[in-house]
Amino acid sequence: MSYAKAKKYIMNLGKEPIKKRPVIIDCDPGIDDAMALMLFAEFKDNFDLKLITSCAGNTPIDITTKNVQFFASNFFNGVRIAKGSRYPLVRQKQMTAEYVHGRNGLGGYDIGEQDYPCEDDAVEAMYDVIKNSPEKITLVTLGPMTNVAKLVINHPEIKENIEVIYSMIGSTDGTGNITEYGEFNAYFDPEAFDIVVKCNIPMIINPMQLGNETRIKKSAFANMPTETIKDNFVKTLAENIHNEIDDSYIFLYDPNTIVALVKPELYEFVPCDIHVYTYPDVGGKTVMKPNENGIHKYQFVTDKTKLNNFILKYLFKD
Repeated sequence: MSYAKAKKYIMNLGKEPIKKRPVIIDCDPGIDDAMALMLFAEFKDNFDLKLITSCAGNTPIDITTKNVQFFASNFFNGVRIAKGSRYPLVRQKQMTAEYVHGRNGLGGYDIGEQDYPCEDDAVEAMYDVIKNSPEKITLVTLGPMTNVAKLVINHPEIKENIEVIYSMIGSTDGTGNITEYGEFNAYFDPEAFDIVVKCNIPMIINPMQLGNETRIKKSAFANMPTETIKDNFVKTLAENIHNEIDDSYIFLYDPNTIVALVKPELYEFVPCDIHVYTYPDVGGKTVMKPNENGIHKYQFVTDKTKLNNFILKYLFKD
């Protein structure tokens, strides 16, 4: 053995390979989901992405699944994907936010036909990944909680193998954006959210208020180059999302969940108790009460400019 090889061997004695955090993403793309996935793609080498699952929400399940296939094919090639639940747990009726995201969920961006391999049972795919992982899984949810609630109902023992759930869902103070009381993801399936909150898996909640406060002018995307698929895609998303609060802005709801995962120092995290209302007249209403002993936490940001600049940098980055 040469001196150089011997030195390298000695220097590496006792060192273990860097372990990447294992992650499952459950989503309903959706323009803001799409931007969140684009951000995660920039940091994917830091994680072990095990699975992406679709859920109904911003558009019906067949469309969100097709959109997940597009992301897997173009930005996460090789990742396992699976199709989720068509309806909420209790209300067997589809509700969408097509008025915000367009009929295809991606602001009309034409992704064509998709043939990326997709399993037909997201809940069982989640269970398979989690039970066979040697390390606890980090679960990221960007839509309603239907799939996750079914997972803990069907396989309650799996809770021990989930380290934390990062979620864009709910509201800190009982106000909403789809109704007076309900944030969209919570309102879509309040029973599911309530079940997950009560199953005692720690959650990092990105509430509606954070997305309302962190927003970017659509004009920031006006001169964005369109040479690559990513650039053209992001610009189309930015130009075509609609928001009743102020349509000149893009509200960064789901991206905040990904930033909390990859750049947590941009936030403060408040331990809290979460109450989810499931009564029909106030379904989806959530209140997050600070409690220093709470197992759940919600995010808030003090330096909005720094956060916005971080998101813009990585949305534009090739």
